[in-house]
Amino acid sequence: MASPLGDVDGFLWFSWVLLVGFAVLSVVLLVVLVVVRALRDLFARRRARAADEVRAHIFEVVMGEDDDAARGRAALAAARGRAADRVEQQVFEMLPKLRGESRAELVGLLMARGAEQRALALVGSRSSVRRCRGAFQLGMLGLTQHVPRLVRLLRDRHFLVRRVTVRALGAMGDPRAVRPLLLLGEHDPRLTRDLVFALDRLGPDAAPELRSVLLEEMTHGDHLHLDPAAVVLGLLADRPSVDVLAQGLGSPNPSFAGACAEALGRIGAPEAIPALTEALLDLRPNVRAGAAHALGSIGSSVAAASLLDVVDEEEPQVSRQAAQALIELGPGGRRMLATSSSPYAVEAMALEAIRGGRS
Repeated sequence: MASPLGDVDGFLWFSWVLLVGFAVLSVVLLVVLVVVRALRDLFARRRARAADEVRAHIFEVVMGEDDDAARGRAALAAARGRAADRVEQQVFEMLPKLRGESRAELVGLLMARGAEQRALALVGSRSSVRRCRGAFQLGMLGLTQHVPRLVRLLRDRHFLVRRVTVRALGAMGDPRAVRPLLLLGEHDPRLTRDLVFALDRLGPDAAPELRSVLLEEMTHGDHLHLDPAAVVLGLLADRPSVDVLAQGLGSPNPSFAGACAEALGRIGAPEAIPALTEALLDLRPNVRAGAAHALGSIGSSVAAASLLDVVDEEEPQVSRQAAQALIELGPGGRRMLATSSSPYAVEAMALEAIRGGRS
């Protein structure tokens, strides 16, 4: 029969061995973690140094004297393997911040390294992430011959790919992208802000096409997706679009009509005053408010009496906007506003007094 003391001694011995084993294992794990952390920090510092070197060479190319630029250009062109990937990645990251000759210099460097072919291959990838990267790169390279390829990508099943492609087309600056972008906006309203950004990036050269699309679609009576076009014409201050935008004030789509009013205010053309004054009688509050705001931005006293009538109506957003418009017309508008008993007139005058006291 086994002794109870022997069992206890055996259990204590086993527990001690197990404890020592755990202690040794803990020390080993701690050492491994320290080594891994040290290696990770070492590699991170190496990557940071390599990135700094690439960045320095890029700055030499775009900002340096002839000798410095030549040295930087040679260093970037000599990169191979992972170093070449780092160069390409950092150059693409810097391109959105550059314009003119500096940008052209870096685009030429990328083209010489075969970036166009790699971007086209990425656009055709089965991976949505790679398609995004390819669309971005084509947009940064500004290769307008590939606009049709990117237009096809606007029908991609992944939202993020469509979004990146919208911005890439804007970066290319080709007016041929206007119609496909507006058509996409009709089917995917989530991209409205991106469409405005892209259409604005296309610049003044896109204004004739924007006007043409607006006029054509309004004639057909189906223009639910044209808000971005009207907004961008206003941002571009495109004076030739005044007649088309004035026609848009009567659109059955209240959102588009309001966008036209906002655009006319941004353009600030006095010839839009009759159409905007008439829009103050529109049945839709947002259109009346947009017209009042636009008249205040134009700054003509011709519509002051009509604005005063709107101040006295009961729709808050319209009355407030009309009161503010009269304030913006100067002393004459403020004198007219002072004759109104509307609470929104009193509010506007009080706010103006406070602002005047602070200035």
